[in-house]
Formats: sequence, structure tokens, C-alpha cells
Amino acid sequence: MKRTSASLDELDRGILEELNVDARRSHREIAHRLGVAPTTVIRRVERMEREGIIRGYVPVLDDERLGFELLATVGIRISKGRLREVEERLARDPRAFAIYDVTGDFDAILLGRFRDRRDLDRFVKHALQDPHIERTNTQLVLNRVKEETRVPVPRRSAGRGASNP
Repeated sequence: MKRTSASLDELDRGILEELNVDARRSHREIAHRLGVAPTTVIRRVERMEREGIIRGYVPVLDDERLGFELLATVGIRISKGRLREVEERLARDPRAFAIYDVTGDFDAILLGRFRDRRDLDRFVKHALQDPHIERTNTQLVLNRVKEETRVPVPRRSAGRGASNP
């Protein structure tokens, strides 16, 4: 059974908020900050990992310092009945960091990191060789206004606005 945010209690939410700030915090430190026993935090974290609420822990890397100079969105129109197949093929490319089924003019949107203009060009031309990709529309990201990988932890209390989930 998939647990929803409504089935998380305030302690679960507090633990998730602490991990969102710094996933390297020890269970002992989180327990101290929340006023509970470390074993309670350990059990709760293990349960949320088993249930898939916590899917993993990764460092937040600076893609530009690692040589990825371009970010791009690629709208993709895919032949009817081939959506999942094409998306799974595209997902195997490490430059694609997100692929979404969408509504509108395109069937999927791919977000990708590319080393330079030539790298992006090779990616798009290779994608267009797929017989089930009908067309693409690529947009370069000029500036990052907001980019957040953390998922906000919704609170149970009613009446909270969009600025405070």
C-alpha cells in the first residue's frame, strides 16, 4: 500500500524536514533536535525507506563545475503507442536527468545536461534517428531562477498557503 502524506504523522514530517535540510545529519542529531530517542528516528527512517517515501540519498552536485555548460528542455512528439518504449530508451542516456509525459503539443519533455553546443547537437540528432520520434523542439536554459531537488514536506494543518506547504 502506498502511504500518502496524509498518513504521515508530525514526527515523520519533522524527520523528513530535518533530512531535507541536511541528509547527512545523524539519527542522533535529528532525535535531539526533535526531542525523541535515536532508536525512534532510526525505526521511522527505516520504515519510510521500506515504504519508498525516502527513495535514496544523493549529494547535490554543481553540474557546471563538472563540465555541463548547457541545460536544455527537449519537447518530443512520439508515434502513437510508442511513448513508454521511446521514453525508456531516452532515459538510458545519462545526459537526460528528467523525462515527463505531458499534455499539449508534445508527448514528452526531457530535461538534459550537456557539455556544450556540440554535445546537445549530437544528442538531438541521435534522438531524431529513432523512427518513433516524429519531431523535437529544443529550448536552451539561459538562467536558473529556481532549481530545487527537495520535495516540500506538507503539514497536516489546514489553511496553509502556497508559500508554506
